[in-house]
This record gives sequence, structure tokens and C-alpha cells, in this order.
Amino acid sequence: MSKIIIFGNQKGGVGKTTLTCLCANALSQAPFNYKVCVIDNDKQKSIAEARNFDLEDRTETTVPYTVLEFEIEELQQQIQALDKEYDLIFIDTAGKLDTQAAIENQEITKAIMYCDYLFLPFRAGNFNLDASLQYLKFLLEVQEVRSDSPRQLKILGFVNMYRVRSKVNDLLISEIKHLKEGGVSFMVNRLGNYTIFEDVDTLTSMYDEDTNHTGKLNFTVWLNEFIKLISNG
Repeated sequence: MSKIIIFGNQKGGVGKTTLTCLCANALSQAPFNYKVCVIDNDKQKSIAEARNFDLEDRTETTVPYTVLEFEIEELQQQIQALDKEYDLIFIDTAGKLDTQAAIENQEITKAIMYCDYLFLPFRAGNFNLDASLQYLKFLLEVQEVRSDSPRQLKILGFVNMYRVRSKVNDLLISEIKHLKEGGVSFMVNRLGNYTIFEDVDTLTSMYDEDTNHTGKLNFTVWLNEFIKLISNG
């Protein structure tokens, strides 16, 4: 049985797709060597297109992990078989919530119903925070719907694109403190706003325990916490 993971938020630009690739790249290769599958369920198909682009100039066909381009109906049909085949499955979903639809009828819910871990990236800024809080409320409702499921939905927030000495980031950390006091779980480590993360592809791991590169070191420390969370849950 695999661990099924989603980076979810309804706000664009908070790093959902980037983090999916960063984690899949690293965890499918040394020192982890998990058998990883990424399901691109987003209508933009960013990961599927990126994988095709990455392979254009390559003569070898070996890739570190599988990328599948699925609509929600295909996901529903294939997920049980994939759950038996892979160690880790990442689902890249659309973010937009339909506030007029019942929670069980929302397109995103249909994917999240299979998810074991949903990591919610928080990025500083009023619009980002409002959207993230609305999405968190939605996730807690989905979690309640799944309360009788043998596979519980675990929700973990984390800070992404963090910048030190920033007033908006200070406000974000203050808000997160209140959320933690209210029982919402958050990762300890924060991901910084490093240019190297913008250059991510679907092949190259940035995990390096011996690196002197600040961005790679930040990701390595963060991923060590990430893998402990999904391994111990």
C-alpha cells in the first residue's frame, strides 16, 4: 500500500506543482529510492508538459518516476491498482473551489478522498492567507466526511517562499501560531524563497546532505522532516 500525497491550496503561485516535482525527484532517487508515481490531475497539465519537455533532447528513456496524465474518472478507475504498485503517489490537483457545490460534489474532493496526507503551503500576503484559510476550512470538512474511513486524511500546513525580516511574513507566522493553538498541525521547517526552486524540472534531485548551497540545504532539511512525517503517520 502506498502513501498518497497532495500539495493543495486554491491560490495559484504558492508552490503546489513545484513542491510535487521537488519531492518526487528527490524521493525517487538516492538515498531514498522509493517507487514514485505522479498523477497530473490539474487541467493545466503542467507536470505532464514539463516531463515531455525534459525528455525532448534525451536519447535514454530511463526516468526516475512515472508521470500519468489523468482526468478524475481515470484516477478513480486506476487508483486501487496504483496503490498496490507504488510506494508513494503524488496527485497534482486543480485548486479552485466551487463555493456553490456541496462538498461531496466538488471536483477536488473526488481526488482528496484518496489522499493520506495533504500538505497545505502557506505563503505570506493577505490574498494568499485568505485563500489558504478558506481552503483549510474546506479540508477540515473533507476530513470530517472521511472520519470513518480506515485511511484517515492527515492535514499539515507549512510555510513556503519564506523571507526573513519581512513584515508580511511576520504576520503570517503570527496567524500560524493561532492556527496551531487551535489544533492545526504545521511542519517545523520552512521553505525559503530561493531562485533555484523556480528552475525545477521533473528529473533532477535537489536533495544533498553535503551541499553548501543555501537553497539545496534548505530543501534537504525540509525534506528530512517531510519524510519522517509520512513515514511515521
